[in-house]
Amino acid sequence: MQEMNGLMGVIYTASEWFLKMTIVNFMWFLMSLPLFAAFMIFDITNATGLILFGLAVLVFVPLLFFPATTAVFASARDWLLDQDVSLVKQYVISLKENYKESSKMGVPFAAMWLSWYFGYFYLRSGSSIIDLLFLLTGLALFVYTVNFFSISVHYRMNSKERLKNAFFVSAGSPLLSVFILVSNGVLIWITGVKLLWLFPLLICSLGAFLSFSVFYRLTLRVKNKYEAKPSA
Repeated sequence: MQEMNGLMGVIYTASEWFLKMTIVNFMWFLMSLPLFAAFMIFDITNATGLILFGLAVLVFVPLLFFPATTAVFASARDWLLDQDVSLVKQYVISLKENYKESSKMGVPFAAMWLSWYFGYFYLRSGSSIIDLLFLLTGLALFVYTVNFFSISVHYRMNSKERLKNAFFVSAGSPLLSVFILVSNGVLIWITGVKLLWLFPLLICSLGAFLSFSVFYRLTLRVKNKYEAKPSA
């Protein structure tokens, strides 16, 4: 009976986590839907489609995608710190509190990702070295963006400090960078290629939780190491 209770406890906990992640992820998906639609609708092989796609990214990323994703990371932080709040209420509060600042920061990130996207698909020369450089740049930008989200929801900093610290964390923590790339890469492959129906249910919330969990452990380790140093 005790083993059964243990098994039921595991099932209940897993179901609870799945439910909270799917609810938050689905709200993120609905808010980000115009951006996803732009990827599907506009034909970037012609000039008109290219211009419309670029405009859609520059509009929808700051106004919708970036605030929505910031709210997911804020929710993931609350889960990790055991802050028990209503899921929908929690997400909406995080969205409102961070909307103005996250919208503002969405502009430079939209410009960076759009520049990389156009460069990757249009400026490659066929050289394996150049292709590799574009790929590595994209991976580094992905890690930088994820760490920026984690820093934004965990610390009170101005925009310049968050941009700077996200760079230092990304460049100075290779294990964190590898974990972010591997975990999110597997998640994108599963939800974007193999099990597409999981995309609106898990891709962002699970990725945010995994990424922030490792980021948080890193900050605790650095904090404990700093506090353990004898004062001069």
